Amino acid sequence: MKIKFFNRYYTFLRPKTVPLLSFFVALTILISLSTWQFKRLKWKNDLINERISRFESNSVGLEKLNNPSEHEFQRVNIFGKLLNKHELFMPALSKRGNNGYHILTILETNNNNIIYDTGWVPLIKKKQEDRIQNLFDEQKNFNAVIRLPGRKGKFQPDNDIDDNFWFFVDTDAIENFTKIKIEKSYYLETVENGPNGSPLGNQTRIYLRNNHLQYALTWMMIAFGLIGVFLAAHLKKVKK
Repeated sequence: MKIKFFNRYYTFLRPKTVPLLSFFVALTILISLSTWQFKRLKWKNDLINERISRFESNSVGLEKLNNPSEHEFQRVNIFGKLLNKHELFMPALSKRGNNGYHILTILETNNNNIIYDTGWVPLIKKKQEDRIQNLFDEQKNFNAVIRLPGRKGKFQPDNDIDDNFWFFVDTDAIENFTKIKIEKSYYLETVENGPNGSPLGNQTRIYLRNNHLQYALTWMMIAFGLIGVFLAAHLKKVKK
């Protein structure tokens, strides 16, 4: 069979069975990987949009939500009092990439006790006596965002409970550590700065890295490359 391409004629060499099967298997895998990444792209975009929608919506009273754990990233307001003697330290980078700690404590409300992330402080402000002017121990209305606990990253170390270093929120361990009965299904992260501008609030990571389009296109280009190699190996130029 002759094929005309750029004013030149080529003949298609009949491929052997094993190389042909290998080609189709590899091509099927590459196309499947590309398709899967496009599906992941849509899933990730939907997840990001849901986060943004909840975070940017108007704040609602926490007590108005029947199941707060089903509304992660929803902005809420709640009246209560911080129990500052029960501080927990979570090593973390600020949004600007500086080393420091998230200061977690217990928010005492009329209905329950909730783990409350008061915000981020630099390393030199870890000790409570170095930030007395940033403490607030009276009842007030707090503005925060709902988060879900118990998410330990694959490469994340275990919590160092003896030294009061927490790398993820473990509600059972925190309840045992503080000796206070707490809400287990969710916790809160502040969206506002503390007294005199510290701790720094609004540290919630809403936007997620989304590289699925890049991955999908990469697998697709490899598939096209494989087709090109296959054709180059089986097309022979016909001499005039």
